[in-house]
Amino acid sequence: MAIKGYRRADLSRLAGVSKAAVCKWFKSADGICNMEVRTLLTLAKNLGVEPRELMDRPEDISYLEPHFLWDRSYPSMESFVGALSLKQLPAIARLIQMTGFHEAAHVIGKPAIDLFPRYKKYIKPARRRALEVIWPLYRSKS
Repeated sequence: MAIKGYRRADLSRLAGVSKAAVCKWFKSADGICNMEVRTLLTLAKNLGVEPRELMDRPEDISYLEPHFLWDRSYPSMESFVGALSLKQLPAIARLIQMTGFHEAAHVIGKPAIDLFPRYKKYIKPARRRALEVIWPLYRSKS
């Protein structure tokens, strides 16, 4: 939801169920919700994902928080990922600063390379200088 900017009302519409049904999905203490197969298939189709993706429990990514949220610019990993999906330059800069071009390109695609001239001002100077040296190599590949 954070990545796509969806609200619960959007999920309700996409799944073809009531808002109350969607609220029940989020009230489960163990993170497991009971959903009809028909609802699962409808939601997956309208989200453009495989039903299996909705059935898998998300990995715990809290171990990444110290790497990406050290200064509280983003209140949670979900907000950071949401900013990445919106191609916000400070978020892309943080991703590049922490992971480099190669890994970042796997996460967000070509904008990791193509937008470098626009977001490099958000990267710490020493790291920025190192990235400026290798950026032309990545740029020539894209």
